Amino acid sequence: MDIHDSIKFLKHPGDDASPNFYIKEDNLIDKASGQSYEIHHGMVDFVGSFTDEGEQDHRFLFKLNTFYSHHIDSRIISTIFAGGGIGFIKADKKLKQWIDQYINGEPVLFIEPENRHELSFIDPQKCLTVKDFSQKNVKPLKEDYPDLNASPEQLPILSDSFDHVISNFVLEHVKNPRKHMQEITRVVKPGGYCFISGPGDVYPSHKIPFNYFNVLRNGYLEMFEENNLELIKEYFPSKSWTSILYLVYITTVRNSWFNKNQITKFFQMLIFGLSFLIFPLLNLLAFLLDLLTPFDKRVYASYMALVRKRNA
Repeated sequence: MDIHDSIKFLKHPGDDASPNFYIKEDNLIDKASGQSYEIHHGMVDFVGSFTDEGEQDHRFLFKLNTFYSHHIDSRIISTIFAGGGIGFIKADKKLKQWIDQYINGEPVLFIEPENRHELSFIDPQKCLTVKDFSQKNVKPLKEDYPDLNASPEQLPILSDSFDHVISNFVLEHVKNPRKHMQEITRVVKPGGYCFISGPGDVYPSHKIPFNYFNVLRNGYLEMFEENNLELIKEYFPSKSWTSILYLVYITTVRNSWFNKNQITKFFQMLIFGLSFLIFPLLNLLAFLLDLLTPFDKRVYASYMALVRKRNA
């Protein structure tokens, strides 16, 4: 969505009044109050946490870790070459299915999209994206920039303004998940759909130190009811055996210990190479075991729900 097109959806965080925003040079400015927010590479910074690159660590380890995190790890995790990757494949497939079925070209607010692949499911002219760089422990690359840098607990979005909202693995990274769910409900129009995805009861800690909660199914259902959201469909992309395999993969391949120094990082790359041979077979085994084992909605890594905001 072009930044000029998005102005009609925006407001000051924590203020329900409709401002009169306009863009001047690299700033979004409220004509009435004069309050402004900087724009970086097309991103409106409502949090104020963004800083220019400044001094970077140019050691080889830093460069290697940045390349691995942004160009290898993030792409491999949703393939059969990563343990439990089949769960992420199923999650992407289900998200696309729901978008195709329930979104008919109306404006969508996408909070914390993981990658451009997910954004390809939506018309870019109809999608506004949000990330919170104050809750990140890595510096963004230019291609990582969303439309808005804002807190999920205090969205700078007018109430009842978006037809649909997608919240993608956000709840575990906010200190008050209920507040985020309230914000989702506030910004979506009555009758609009919300696509909620997040960790289940065995999802590993990630993006430390900004990982606070794993929400169980009953917790999701309770928050839906509290916010007048009707559950339409729910989905478990990673059932028990796939979830267990994902935990094994995290421990053996993506363990943060490997970032200790250059030697351990090279050790990780060796294990990473060997995992390409092992985990496709283990993914197949986990998939078959999940088919054969009755699933009692326990021991799952992730949860997806399609909910609709009831009319007042």
